[in-house]
Amino acid sequence: MKNGLDERQNQEIARIGMYGFYAMFIASAAVIVAELIWKGTWEVVIGETVVFLTGGCLYLIGCMKKGIWTKSGRDMTVGQSAFLSVIFSAIFTVFYCLAISQKAGIQENLSKYAAAFFVGISVLCFLCLVIMGKISQKSREKQEKKYSE
Repeated sequence: MKNGLDERQNQEIARIGMYGFYAMFIASAAVIVAELIWKGTWEVVIGETVVFLTGGCLYLIGCMKKGIWTKSGRDMTVGQSAFLSVIFSAIFTVFYCLAISQKAGIQENLSKYAAAFFVGISVLCFLCLVIMGKISQKSREKQEKKYSE
């Protein structure tokens, strides 16, 4: 179907849509965190959480199917995957500790729970990044092979 736009305009529309998605994704995450802090129950944020996870999953699946994993177009190294895993795990560990201390009380010693959570999430995140990178790489190779013939 012809839309009447030239190639440059189509690229502009795609960029505007990308920025719109990023804004909605970040706003949804911020609303979820704010409502969890304010109300403290998952029932309040279940709708936002479903939208957040649906958008994120569709974005990741779409990128992997097209063989796009990083913005540079190259694959992430094992070191980059490990670094990102540690950074994001540290961020989520802070939120985990805040949530546990709010529910269980400040008197509880959280260090062993925080350490276990940090290690578990780091390993899980690392495995996910490596697996999704491999899927993306295989999809890209499949597309390159298809178009080279």
